[in-house]
Parts: sequence; C-alpha cells; structure tokens
Amino acid sequence: MKFLTPMLLAASVAVSAAISSVAFAVEDQKETFSITINDKLGRGDVYGEIITTVKYDQDEYLITKKLKIARRDAKGKEIWKVQDFVDKCPLDATLQMIRPLSLTDYDDNGLKEVWMVYKLACRGDVSPADMKIIMYEGKTKHAVRGTMKLPQELQGEMTQSYGSHTADENMKNAYPVFRDHAEYIWKNRETDAFDDN
Repeated sequence: MKFLTPMLLAASVAVSAAISSVAFAVEDQKETFSITINDKLGRGDVYGEIITTVKYDQDEYLITKKLKIARRDAKGKEIWKVQDFVDKCPLDATLQMIRPLSLTDYDDNGLKEVWMVYKLACRGDVSPADMKIIMYEGKTKHAVRGTMKLPQELQGEMTQSYGSHTADENMKNAYPVFRDHAEYIWKNRETDAFDDN
C-alpha cells in the first residue's frame, strides 16, 4: 500500500490536469463568405473565411482570429490568396469584413477587380482599428492600408491622430479609376463603428 499511494496521487493530479484543460477548450468558430467570378482567368469563386480560436492560458483568455480569402478555379485550385491574423490577443480581438466582397471591371479588359475591405485590432480601449483595402486584378495585388478614424463623439477624448492611409506601389501606379475607387471606399468606411464581432 505504501507504494500505491504516490502512484494514486500522481494519477489523480494527471486526471485533474486533464479535466482542467478540457474545461477551457473552446471550439473554433468559422465565418465563411464567397462570390462567383468569371473572367479571362476562368470561372470559379472567391472564397473567404474568418476562424476564431479561444484558448485559456496562465489565467487569461487569448483570442486568435485568422482571415483567408482566396480565388479558386472551377476545380478548387487557388489562383491567389490573402491571409491576415490577430494573434493571441488577451483583450478585444477584431478581424472583421466591413464591406462585402465586390467585383468590378473598370478598365474593361476582361479581368475582374476583386475588392475586399476589412479591419483588425487587439485593443482594450477606444483606439480605432487598422483597415485594409485589398484589390486583385487578375493575379496582381493592390492595397491601401491605414488606421481608421474615431467616431465624432470620441475624438475629443483622444489626442492621437488617426485616419491616415497609404497606397502600395501597385495602387499608386494603377489606373486612376482604381485609385479613385479605393479612395471612395476609404472615405466611406474610415470611421470605426466599434461594431466588432
């Protein structure tokens, strides 16, 4: 019996640890969206997903959100993809589409422009999220990235300057109609509504 007691104690601790880890296991949540596309690159879809994972580690909840948006051909093969994430956020994690996927062909060249707009942040105050506008024409990526503005009622509480954005080289050198549309999207979506999922 003297030899069984430590073994039973060790087994009891192991079972308690297992129960504890199971108690804080949270299933991944997945949000999906898609749009059908058909142009010079062929027929298929643009598929997107946001996966949220919550883990409990050392007395705090850590939230990871991962975004993937990909253009796929009719057989499901990826032509291009966009990936982004907020990793192990102990505060309020945001990764959210703030405008539905949309298709245009402003230069009428038979290649659809695929527009996606989303925001992301890890925050515990009223600071605004980052916003990204990503556009693919064919296999070429264009982007505008920056920080959103605060709502009017909160601007007096914060002294930092928000609302700036920068276009990447592809967007800077793109057709003016692409730049104009990106600027239109930014101006209409730049104020953070704090309606995070």
